[in-house]
Amino acid sequence: MPLTRQAHVSAIALCVGLSSSIAHGGGTKGSLALIAGSYATGVSDDGSIVVLNDALQYWYWTASTGHVPIGGIAPGYQGAGGSGGISADGSRIGFTAINPKTGKTEAAIYEVATGETTLIGNFGASCDIGATSAWGISGDGTHVVGLGQQAACSAIGYVWNATTGLVSLPSSYFYKPNRANGCSFDGSTVVGWQSNYVGEWLGCIWRNGVQTIISGPGNLRVGDANACSADGQWVVGLGRSTEDPAWRWRQSTGYSALPLSPISGYQSYAVDVSNDGSRVAMFFRAGPPATSGEGYLWIDGTLHELEEYARAQGVDVPNDVRLSLPLAMSGDGYTIVGTGRTAFGNRIFVLNLPRPASSCPTDIDGNGETGAPDLSLLLAAWGTSGAADVDGDGAVGAADLSLLLAAWGACS
Repeated sequence: MPLTRQAHVSAIALCVGLSSSIAHGGGTKGSLALIAGSYATGVSDDGSIVVLNDALQYWYWTASTGHVPIGGIAPGYQGAGGSGGISADGSRIGFTAINPKTGKTEAAIYEVATGETTLIGNFGASCDIGATSAWGISGDGTHVVGLGQQAACSAIGYVWNATTGLVSLPSSYFYKPNRANGCSFDGSTVVGWQSNYVGEWLGCIWRNGVQTIISGPGNLRVGDANACSADGQWVVGLGRSTEDPAWRWRQSTGYSALPLSPISGYQSYAVDVSNDGSRVAMFFRAGPPATSGEGYLWIDGTLHELEEYARAQGVDVPNDVRLSLPLAMSGDGYTIVGTGRTAFGNRIFVLNLPRPASSCPTDIDGNGETGAPDLSLLLAAWGTSGAADVDGDGAVGAADLSLLLAAWGACS
């Protein structure tokens, strides 16, 4: 059901640098934008559209449009929960809105092209203001995952699509809550946390509705699973204490520890992973406020302080800026968004690292092969520009489709 956008107007954006489009043939230059808002929690795969919220509602932002309000209710406002996400092609945003008939929160999908919002429903119960909240959306935009309330404030994770509706996720611990934080491109793999009988939140994964609790060597318990790659093979999550590392998990090889914090007393958080598993967005923090820590990027076994790495890549990052709270990353791992500390107070950052020239431009989702997900992204972007414009002529069309089909299979 369509909802009217809220009329709240954001502060004017403060921008540093210029956003750059992705040119597959010759790579791109890097850039940094600092904009108004509280948290940036999602970014399209080409790095051009960012989902963010301020203290009241949700927005999306592009370099050309600036802030565009989409409404909803921001996390924390009046007790609402959730986190904004975006499909890989930037066409759909998953977020939390208010059902005007019930006055309760409900997960929703916003169509960027039309400005229309559709509520996805609830389980017929609520706890305080919350009925359902959105915490993630699939790369193809067809699935929403998050948290729903059942009778007597019994919280349960769910996955939704238009065919099945709301489906609750099973729990390995009877009557204990869980939550979905993200999912794969097609929604078949869902990641999140599961509470055990002593109230610990354990990282877990659901594949086609079957739950697996993720663990490390010696049955090591790990914290929340925050995100997964487009194919669902790579999963990352946080450490449960300052002594426990954040982690990366792969379907075929299992658990591997990410570096402990280089800052004594700081806990490790892994928040997003590139589609090939080679890049992980991380931060380390001792406690609140949210931006009090330090942001990092892990690349193939090496940990990099985020702003120092950006400067080394030629991005102009002012000396008084700390990119302290990265929260989301594009599928190729080259655009990172979050919140940072600046001389003007906290600002959302959109960091575009220089992208190398691609030897496989038809691999739009960056998973190392040209296949069905890339075809879906190309068809969804028909007539537009961006990563699916394989031949670089300014518009996705028949020529790009022919190139993609001819390159089907693993990148050479």
